[in-house]
Formats: sequence, C-alpha cells, structure tokens
Amino acid sequence: MNSILPFIPVRASIQADKFEALFWYITIVCTLAGILVYGAMLYFCVRYRRVGPAELTPRILGSEKLEITWTIIPMIIFLTFFAGGVYVFNYAAHAPRDAMEVFVIGKQWMWKAQYPNGQRVIIGGNPVNMSDEERSSIGRLVLPVGRPVKLTLTSEDVIHDFGVPAFRSKIDVLPGRYSTAWYHPTRTGEYHIFCDQYCGTWHSLMVGKVAVVEQNEFDDWLAGFTPLQGSKNAVDGSLASEGRQLFLKLQCIKCHSGDVQGQAPVLEGLYGSRIPLDGGAFQDVDDSYIQESILQPRAKVARGWKPIMPSYEGQVTPEDLNALVAYIRSLQPNTTPNWTDRFPAPNGAPTERPQPKTSPEKKP
Repeated sequence: MNSILPFIPVRASIQADKFEALFWYITIVCTLAGILVYGAMLYFCVRYRRVGPAELTPRILGSEKLEITWTIIPMIIFLTFFAGGVYVFNYAAHAPRDAMEVFVIGKQWMWKAQYPNGQRVIIGGNPVNMSDEERSSIGRLVLPVGRPVKLTLTSEDVIHDFGVPAFRSKIDVLPGRYSTAWYHPTRTGEYHIFCDQYCGTWHSLMVGKVAVVEQNEFDDWLAGFTPLQGSKNAVDGSLASEGRQLFLKLQCIKCHSGDVQGQAPVLEGLYGSRIPLDGGAFQDVDDSYIQESILQPRAKVARGWKPIMPSYEGQVTPEDLNALVAYIRSLQPNTTPNWTDRFPAPNGAPTERPQPKTSPEKKP
C-alpha cells in the first residue's frame, strides 16, 4: 500500500463498511439541509428586503402547523442518526467470543503488542530510545484476514490513542485502565496506525503499520517461519525465536555461520531448496531432512562438505527439534547472528567467528 494517506482511506474491515454508510448518510443529509436553510435565508433576504424608508415591516404572528412540521421532521431525521449510531457502536463495542486477543501497551513513543503464544512486536517509536530487546522486535501488527481479532489496550505513562483509519477505528489508551477494540479485516494489505492523541515530544514517531495477511501466512508468521513483522529476524517469543536461542546455546553458529568460507553450509534461505549430496543424489531441504541432519548428521552429507558435525541425538528434545527447524526455516539472507549475540563469551575468549583451517604452504 502507498505510504501516503489518501483523502478517503480504503475500507478494510466490516466495521469500516458499517461506519462509512452511517458517516456518508449523516454527511449528505446535513449538507442538503444546510444548503436548503442557507438558500432559503438568501432568497428571503432578497425577496423581502426593505425597498424604501416609508415601507413598514409586516408583523407575522407565526403558524403552529409550520412550527410543528419543522420540529417533527428534523426530530425524525436526528432519530435515524441516533439509531444508526447505536447500531454501529453496539457492533464495535462487543467482540465475538471466538476473537483472538492481542494485548497492546502504549509507551512514549511506541506500541508494544503481544500475541497469545507470547510473540511480541514493537510498532513505531524511535530506535535510538529503545533497548536492544525492543529494537530487535520492531515490526508491524500482523492480523489474519476474515477473522475477528480483539485488542486489549493500556498505557504505561500518558494518554495515547490507537487509531487505524482503514478500519475506521480509534480508541483512547489510558494508564491504569484497560480499553478494548476489535477488528474483522476484509482485505489483505498494509494500513496505517497512528497515535491520535498528542502525547509528548516524539508523538509524530508513534506510528506504524498493520499487515493483514491470509490465514496460512499468519500461522507461519506466528510460528516465526516468515518475517512479515517487518524485520528479517524471528519475532521475539515465537517458536523460531526459541530455536535461535538453542542455535546459539548449542554452538551451531561456530560452523554454520553466515560466511561462505565457514566450516559448514550457510543455512540462510536453504529451506525449501534442493541440494546435491555426496554420492550423486539430491535432497529436498524440508523439516524431515533438517531433523535427520541434527540427529544423524553423517547419513546424508551435502556435497563439498566434510562430515565433521557431531550428533545431537539424546541432547535435544522433540520440542527443541521443532524450534530449531522453525528457526532454520525463518533464516533469510544476512540474518545469521553473531555467535556471541545472546550468549556472551567469557572474559578473554575470542569474539570473532573461527576461520577455516588452511594447509600451510610448502617451502621450496
């Protein structure tokens, strides 16, 4: 979607469709009524103007029928406004029971969202003022299309306002109190998120995007398989994020670095490809092959590499295997971490990746 906010934002939710119909109904009726009133005033000013000093202004006592008419007709019109407003408000205020719940916290000057599986995303804000953990989770609010999602919101500091123009929704986010809003997205794409309440110096940075995707894409993202959150790294709290920690803890990074000159294959973008093996066969890199390579690394060795990887059978649980597979699936180009990122080396230990050994040159 274009980053420029259009004069009339697109409608991307059921709430937006309901609100839009009421909005334009009220706008058109009020516009026509205003044109009628001011047109009549202009006509009467010209038609019944005083044309001479001797002309007297007529005394008009009024008409009960006319007064009753212009009281009842506007009242009926205003009641239709009220009825439509009650219907739209009631729909927007009550989320379905089966709606997925996402918790959102407003903080000067960012939004922090957390999903049911513990996955966390930072939306907007100034990276300079963030911690390393917050900076690594910068991304978007990702929602599935065609499925209701409930947001429970609160604030850490001052009053904020969570607004999504494409959903025709905005709600105050207050410290010490929970507010709720819910959406039923109807079309995929990226849409703006704004803080609609001035909240301090960097209020203008408290903006972001909501990405509406298909259900299967959302499920993959929730597990950490795809980087839809706007960052190339696995989202904090996801299965892939747990796999990243295991990848570093088990020292896999020492050989499987992002350097093509390393001691083992680069894993970035490897999932889903087809690789040659020693002996001339080919192998699809899928979940089963990755698990087999972790437990029995010498069973199918990639062509051009030595069988130096030890077996991790008995050292990792089935849950660990799932996390490692999820992490390898999520690896994109230039996303392999430094081997000391999350588990710092002891004092005095090397902090650079090991270089491949080369045979010494023979002296003449």
